[in-house]
Amino acid sequence: MTEHFIVYERDHSWQFTHRGAITAPFKTRDEAIAAAIEEARATDHRETEVIVQDKDLQQETIWRHPGSPA
Repeated sequence: MTEHFIVYERDHSWQFTHRGAITAPFKTRDEAIAAAIEEARATDHRETEVIVQDKDLQQETIWRHPGSPA
């Protein structure tokens, strides 16, 4: 089962969620992405992805654990 860190903007700030926990606020998208990737790398779960979700709910995987299947 793949673990997801989802980065998105809400109320003019950036945040990310993982397993229902919200980590926020971040001033920029890039700061939120960097923090999500850092936390994702710290997990022992080999199937981990960081996904950015835009305002139209379109999603893009921007980082995948090196051990994750493509």
